[in-house]
Amino acid sequence: MEPNPNRTARQKTRTAAAVLVACLCGWFVMELEILGVRMLAPYFGSAVYVVTGSVIGTFLLSLSVGYLLGGRLSARKNSGILLGVLILLAGVWTAVLPFFTGPVCDQIFDWGLDEKWGSLLAALVLFAVPTTFLGTVSPMAVRWLTQRPEEAGVSAGLVMALSTIASFAGCVVTAFYLILYSMRLVLLISGLILALLGTAVLFTTLVRRKNDA
Repeated sequence: MEPNPNRTARQKTRTAAAVLVACLCGWFVMELEILGVRMLAPYFGSAVYVVTGSVIGTFLLSLSVGYLLGGRLSARKNSGILLGVLILLAGVWTAVLPFFTGPVCDQIFDWGLDEKWGSLLAALVLFAVPTTFLGTVSPMAVRWLTQRPEEAGVSAGLVMALSTIASFAGCVVTAFYLILYSMRLVLLISGLILALLGTAVLFTTLVRRKNDA
């Protein structure tokens, strides 16, 4: 039986779109993690417990929650809508993040917490939500790419490999170049890109559901 050319083209487009979304979100997660260290440094310093214990620890925990949540949401019929909304919210959070970093850190100091536990609490408050939302992307992308059970491993490997490469690129570009510019401007532009990406995912999903109806 000859494969349907239209179906094959749609599948290729869907694969490219899913991988692109996963890569972009992987980039911005790493960008936010590196900038997070710079955001907390004026308040808590840049000691190893701030960088590794608080910032990196928060991102690892948040991503694990996001992976779990994304896996659960991927089984829903409206997973594309949910993903679009989550990416959009992550973008809005990222864009406004510089404006409430100071008040959050000042409040934590008023509570009398030391640099270790204070930096951990600040990292959780500031970065856990957007990182969790972006962590839902990879499991959903794997689900979209998996048409048959035997394809699950290939899909997971593709998404994880390419999104991790994108995270590496985001790490290098942010640490070498973006960190030299205005942090507010970088986060604002990044947030807007994420918001547009989420809107595109949401709009595309709604259009496809309308056409399939």
